[in-house]
Amino acid sequence: MPESVNTETVSNCFGCAPRNPIGLRLVIDEDGTGCTAEFELGADYESFPGVVHGGVVASVLDELLAQAVYRSGRTSAFTSELRVRYAQPMRTGTAYTARAEVTRRDESSVRAAGRIRTPDGGLVAVADGVFHLLTDEVLDQAGDRLPDSLVQALRASNRP
Repeated sequence: MPESVNTETVSNCFGCAPRNPIGLRLVIDEDGTGCTAEFELGADYESFPGVVHGGVVASVLDELLAQAVYRSGRTSAFTSELRVRYAQPMRTGTAYTARAEVTRRDESSVRAAGRIRTPDGGLVAVADGVFHLLTDEVLDQAGDRLPDSLVQALRASNRP
């Protein structure tokens, strides 16, 4: 499932769907230059006691980057590259802020960058990624490789 799909048409996104009981349920705000989410994760997302699993940290960043891409052009996309660099462990039960913005765009892909910070501004992790746009033309060429229900949801999501 592409990461940057409008949650009004696809309601079980691991990153942002408010009703996914095992998801991150990130509430993402758009401010014209990018996306921001304030969040706190509990023990369900641990690797070691009190530490959020690094893959979950990457998922937070992937979701924010993908949402910045979607919201910048209202076209769904999937992650084709994601590079994460960790600066310090993310602790459970602590509030964090994630921020992402688009850094480059062409007709078939978008590059975005983001970071997670502690309440006092300390860097937890940074990421940059490349997202392949799922335009109507790309969906036309997908043929039978994608389920019809997914193609319909993506087309609906791509509408302004």
